[in-house]
Amino acid sequence: MQKLRMAINIRKQEKVGEALSSTPCKRCKRPSEPKFIPIIGWKEQEYCTECLKIILAEKEKETQRKLKEEKISRLIKESGIRGIMHNMTFGSFEQGYRGVAYNIAKKYAEDFQPDTKHGLVFYGHAGSGKTHLAIAIARYIIEEKQIPVKFMRIVDLLLEIRKTFDENETWKAENESELLRKYALVPLLVLDDIGSEKTTDWVRQVLYHVIDERWIEARPIIVTSNLTLEELEARLGERIASRIAGLARLIEMKDHDYRIKSNPKVP
Repeated sequence: MQKLRMAINIRKQEKVGEALSSTPCKRCKRPSEPKFIPIIGWKEQEYCTECLKIILAEKEKETQRKLKEEKISRLIKESGIRGIMHNMTFGSFEQGYRGVAYNIAKKYAEDFQPDTKHGLVFYGHAGSGKTHLAIAIARYIIEEKQIPVKFMRIVDLLLEIRKTFDENETWKAENESELLRKYALVPLLVLDDIGSEKTTDWVRQVLYHVIDERWIEARPIIVTSNLTLEELEARLGERIASRIAGLARLIEMKDHDYRIKSNPKVP
């Protein structure tokens, strides 16, 4: 390596007399000094040293921006947010209904970190904006912090878990492990419309299994429901209701039909 450096220095000295004159920088028009390239020799430079640093910094910034956009796109796709849900952001939430629940939801999203342990429960009558706020939180965390979030309607969750059973209706151990990784370890899990499903012992078992794993891993959940905590307890059992209460703050939504009033197409 030392011999190579010596050879390059000798070559450079030999070419001093052949060095090119400076040329105008394409960016600032100031003199841009030629650069000695080993083996090749002297070469004109399009940009001066200072402008080249700026250009390289801008290229790096653009590269990082594209990488960020690609990551956000991937996280949104993997989150379960789809269709009309893409329009559910804090900005699109009806101005007239931005009360206490909206402010709590927005602050929660802004403060969320990978080690956040507590979640939120939005409950109230259908059409009060519960799902909109839950998805707005998920989108904000993905877009502003690039933290993975999983959004699942309860009906879709149950259908997906049902697929992990074989023809004999027995649980596959390898699928159980996969389920835990998917729902227990994601930084934030959103369970939409809990309590609306047909209640069976199997449904209770599945919901408790998912929620209890979140509790064990100290991972937060966001829950939306048309039912109060007492009504959830009556339908799903004390174990599930107590786990939800232990993981999340309860927020009652106003009794109005937000979905109709916030839709300009509906008279």
